[in-house]
Amino acid sequence: MIDLENHPYPFDPRFGFSPKDLAEIQSPENEPADFESFWQSAYRETQTIPLEIQSKELPCEAEGQKLFEISYKVWPDYRVGAWIYLPEDKKNLRQGVVVGHGYGGRQESDTGLCRHDRAVIFPVAPGFGLSQDPRLPRNEAARHVLFGIETKETYILRSCMAALWRAIDVIIEFSGTKPDDFHYVGGSFGGGLGGLMLPWEKRFRSAELRQVTFANHSFRLRNDSGGSAKAVRERWLKDPAIEEVLRYYDAATHLRKVQIPIIFECALFDPNVPPPGQWSAANAHPGPKRIFAAPSGHFNYEAEQAYRSGPEHQTMRNEFFGSRIT
Repeated sequence: MIDLENHPYPFDPRFGFSPKDLAEIQSPENEPADFESFWQSAYRETQTIPLEIQSKELPCEAEGQKLFEISYKVWPDYRVGAWIYLPEDKKNLRQGVVVGHGYGGRQESDTGLCRHDRAVIFPVAPGFGLSQDPRLPRNEAARHVLFGIETKETYILRSCMAALWRAIDVIIEFSGTKPDDFHYVGGSFGGGLGGLMLPWEKRFRSAELRQVTFANHSFRLRNDSGGSAKAVRERWLKDPAIEEVLRYYDAATHLRKVQIPIIFECALFDPNVPPPGQWSAANAHPGPKRIFAAPSGHFNYEAEQAYRSGPEHQTMRNEFFGSRIT
């Protein structure tokens, strides 16, 4: 058994929920009346921004692949950076994979998902790394998560969602090929953004979301935690009006609109992304899914690597998506 009892937090990172409680938890039904029309309009607006792709080729260690550092424009007028792997022979390109990142940002790409018939893009959210902008907090999650939170139209998460939506168009335009299958992978911040953006981008056919943040804000705002959730809670205590904005950015509400197959990894113990939020998001999804219970999230513990590379975890991934993501 992994011992997670000796932790440094002044609160319970299980938040009093047993595995059975988490498997049954639902988030409140508080969808705004104009929720769907707002997000459909937001998606259409992002598509009007010319990508204006800029690129440079980089040395690539992956056999049969080319690696490029690129940038492209997203709503409203940010230029974001990314890395993209393309197979040297693009005639067999049939799948695109968009990979989100955590709130620590992204400093480099990863060859782990490369394959001869796949394009893999690693967008960097506005304000981080390749996507730094003088108008945005720089590589600082606690300030970034509050930027523009005063209104649903200005909240920075909308621009972060746009960077992922447009990543599909970048793959198509930059490769000169139109894959018929797109998959999304993201954890924590990237998992939350995935939950938010998937209903409105119909070209994604499957996803893998780990430790989804931005879900069940009613719980997150009313319980102490760490990470970006702590920053949002502290702001809410001073300005309760932001809860109305957050109703538009609840991943559990968004995921109720999604029918594609999704693998969820949800933690039982997590000081930064409260597990009730993670499980609310997974439980809300009505389509085909597998939910994998991780002993912990955002907390290093002995044997973590053994868990992540273990046969049960890998078998579940392969059974659910087959050769699509292996």
